[in-house]
Amino acid sequence: MSEQQARGQGLPARRTPDAPDVPGAPENADALGTDLTPTPFAAALRWAVHVLVYLMVMLATGLALAPPPSADGWITVALLALFTAVYSLGARRALRHRAGPQGSWSALTYLLPSIAIWSCTFAVGPDAVWVAFGLDFAVLYALPLIGGLIALVVVTVIGVLGYGGWSSDPVPGEVAGPMIGALVALAVVVTVRALQREVDRRTRLARQLAAARDTIAEQTRAATTAAERDRIASELHDTVAQSNLSIHLLLDAATAALEREEPGEAGALVQEARAAAARTGMQTRRFVDAAEVEVPSGAALRHELQRLVADAATAGRTRIDLREEIDDEELEALPRSTARALLRLVESLLANVIQHADASRTMVTLGIHEEELLLDVVDDGRGFDPDLVAGFGLRSARARAASVGGRMLIESAPGSGAAVQVVLPLSQEPPAPPDPSVPTDREETP
Repeated sequence: MSEQQARGQGLPARRTPDAPDVPGAPENADALGTDLTPTPFAAALRWAVHVLVYLMVMLATGLALAPPPSADGWITVALLALFTAVYSLGARRALRHRAGPQGSWSALTYLLPSIAIWSCTFAVGPDAVWVAFGLDFAVLYALPLIGGLIALVVVTVIGVLGYGGWSSDPVPGEVAGPMIGALVALAVVVTVRALQREVDRRTRLARQLAAARDTIAEQTRAATTAAERDRIASELHDTVAQSNLSIHLLLDAATAALEREEPGEAGALVQEARAAAARTGMQTRRFVDAAEVEVPSGAALRHELQRLVADAATAGRTRIDLREEIDDEELEALPRSTARALLRLVESLLANVIQHADASRTMVTLGIHEEELLLDVVDDGRGFDPDLVAGFGLRSARARAASVGGRMLIESAPGSGAAVQVVLPLSQEPPAPPDPSVPTDREETP
């Protein structure tokens, strides 16, 4: 079914991608525009008016054919049949061109001929006067208010004069009847139009709210997908990618030892590469199985930090010192999420030093100050400009710190090494939203 046909029958048109409803559209019916589909309530009212006209035609036909049948009665029936045909064709065309709740002047193209044919029936008899009641509703509903009132007066006058012309002694009821019917029709149509406008407004607002809900749901799905993609990328970068880098560096060092004819050192390096490969396999399996990674605490956390520093020093063939200004009890009290972030940050930042800094010495310091966990990684490498360099490793580290309510500060310059400080809260408070007034590309240590 086409959109135009759907509108003609009062059904909601199929939503097309090129004309979606969007949140924030005007809430009143006039501001919504005329391109919105009519509501089922409007379609029901339109059909009710047509049914009323047809019922009045059937009543007039029955009266015209009441025994004893006459030639005038059959002429009346023929004229009513012609009236019905003209009215039906015009009403059908009007259905294809939605007029809205205020009516349309285009309805005159079929209402004027219909009224003219109906008025001709009074030349042969008064039985068709009942059709006036249906026409009262038809003209008021199909035409704008001014046009409907004028047409209502015309129909009433034709009905009064046409019916009264067949009465030798007119009584007040013959005049009052069509007039009362016209007033009833006017009151009903005015009330129904007001109700229709309110129903249309609420229905269209509901459609807009539904469209807004769908849009928000789609945006939420997209944001969730992007967040999950970033999480996966960060996990891969901080675990599997760093382990692969360590294996590569260890194997390079083993190759260099063999070239120096030092098989003992080469064998030890190969064993360390195997151990790193085993850890990589375990990390990959846990990642694929979505298993929760065990996070050490207390002395076990200290030992894991020492292992990460030692592995980085061995893989990078450089000196890395670890200075711990925190005891086992304080490490034991760290929240699970903070401990996990600490391990990933140490591994990621040391991997950046090994891969990019070309440093001869690196100092890693861990301590607590004013209810905050401080991690400092300082190297004497080549340095960089924080305004120009922002690789995935640093972005991932900053995002991981922010995920537990922390922050990361960077101070570096080309040829002057680099100092990275990560500040993590000791309490489990939700991370505060970023302040747009504070720049994030260039960070400075306090």
